[in-house]
Amino acid sequence: MRKLLRSASLACAMAGVVLLALFGATPAQADTDDFVYDSWHVEYRLGTDAEGVAVANVTETLSPRFPETDQNRGIVRGIPIDYEGVGTDPRDFSVTDAAGEPVPFEIEDEDGYRIVLVGDDSFVHGSQTYVVSYALSNVVLARDDGTADEFYWDVMDFEHEQPVAKFSAEFAFTPELAGALDGNMRCYAGPPRSTEECALSGAGTLADPITLSGISLDAKEGVTVAVGMAPGTVQQPPQRLPNFALDGLPMIIGGGGLATGIASAVAVSRFKGRRRTARGTVIAQYDVPSDLPPLIAGPVFGEPVREPVTAEIVHLAVIGATQLAEETPETKKKKKKKPVQVVRVVDPARAVDPLDAATLEALVPGAQPGLSRALPAESEEFASAMSALDAEGKQAAVDRGYLERVRVPGARAFGYATLAISAVLAGLGIAGLIFRGSPLPLLFVFGALLTAALAMYALAKHQVHTERGAEAREYLQGVKLFIEVAEEDRIKTLQSYSGAERREVDSVEVIHLYERLLPYAMLFNLEKEWSGVLQARYTAMPDYQPHWYPGIAVYGLAGFSESLSRYTDVVTSSVSYTSSSAGGSTGGGFAGGGGGGGFSGGR
Repeated sequence: MRKLLRSASLACAMAGVVLLALFGATPAQADTDDFVYDSWHVEYRLGTDAEGVAVANVTETLSPRFPETDQNRGIVRGIPIDYEGVGTDPRDFSVTDAAGEPVPFEIEDEDGYRIVLVGDDSFVHGSQTYVVSYALSNVVLARDDGTADEFYWDVMDFEHEQPVAKFSAEFAFTPELAGALDGNMRCYAGPPRSTEECALSGAGTLADPITLSGISLDAKEGVTVAVGMAPGTVQQPPQRLPNFALDGLPMIIGGGGLATGIASAVAVSRFKGRRRTARGTVIAQYDVPSDLPPLIAGPVFGEPVREPVTAEIVHLAVIGATQLAEETPETKKKKKKKPVQVVRVVDPARAVDPLDAATLEALVPGAQPGLSRALPAESEEFASAMSALDAEGKQAAVDRGYLERVRVPGARAFGYATLAISAVLAGLGIAGLIFRGSPLPLLFVFGALLTAALAMYALAKHQVHTERGAEAREYLQGVKLFIEVAEEDRIKTLQSYSGAERREVDSVEVIHLYERLLPYAMLFNLEKEWSGVLQARYTAMPDYQPHWYPGIAVYGLAGFSESLSRYTDVVTSSVSYTSSSAGGSTGGGFAGGGGGGGFSGGR
């Protein structure tokens, strides 16, 4: 009991040390934003320069009250450099105290702000007053509806962490602007997007400025003012003026490029469709020529198929070249190991097609009768060899005249037109990025890339079927049809005189035929259905032993479909295995709607 109490005391002491480390240093390391503003007053004098561009001379009188501890050296004020795609050019900065004496400051540009760092390395305490003056350009914006020019400005930022006991503002317009005021003015105060209005008074002249009387603001509450003028009162920079060549024309050109690009893609698709069609009639087929092993049948068939290499491995077994087995490795320990999938060479002479022979050699090097190999579950070398076989099958489909790569005549004209449009659209988009200063040209550049991709697709060579390939594809479609139809329809096909010699439906020969179709059923993603058909055939002839897959002797006929599916799933996993290189450690108006604002805080 005493030992338990001693351990508990030690744990409490350690917890106290941790808490002291976490919280004890907080007062000495107080946040530089931990102070208040007794008042914040802004004065804007708005006029125009020689070119008629709106300019503002701004004076901000800030009265922070700092703690008596050595926490702050001054304040920080950030002014946005950009307003609606045009630079405001914050300049002519000066900082004084309440008596007009200069206060040291520094200017930095960072993340779209011109930052005024007021103060030096000396700590300041208690009430202070800083008068920050600067000039801005392009502060009046033309409304989108063209009904007015507006000074729509965030005169108090929304990022400050300090409450402001009293905020006030004055806005005086020089005679050339005061005469254009339309009498519409609004003030919004509060958190971002607040629609709560604050009262403005005054005519806006130099003698009678528009005034916002003192209001209190909490942290992160700002003030936005909107003052209307007659449309066209000030000269807008080119970036803000309507420009059909850089705004409207690219949309039209982009639409045309998209239309020709889609037309080219449709032309390619229709051309491929015509080339893959021979007679246009699919007749059920119950056998596959030996020169169409799964490695070639997959690319010739063309539609989404299962891994051709997996089907090829089963194909070697059902033609008698190999035998598929599932064996449990011997171990000295009693721990049961998972069974492994084994390929055993039976008669390599039956692998007549060169692709069959190449697959057999890749599966069991040497390929002599009696040799066997357990398929590795996780081997990049084995998966790479199987991937090479898949590529060899695709190339053989071309070399043997089933497929060819050609350019599509009808799509080339559309492709060249789309490529030309893409170049023009890219040029206009880049010009827009340079001269407009808005995000819209980015859309045009993206459109140029998209249409260029469509053009390159149209102009490229495409793999299509030859006449021989189209006939082979329709034949494979007939094989798929035979696999998909009901058993009674298959029996009718086997007994008909129209397709080939008459078959006895209960013969071993039909079982062999059904077995040879299994790899193609796998290719068409019909393995489960066809293994069920085979299982029914095996059940009807209990004396027949499928030597290509002796696993039936272990699992019985009832488990044939399930065990075969498990075998082929493991083979598919082995064929497509890749190691992982990914890490595991990842788990109307409103306040704030105008220009200006920026941020402020302590330093």
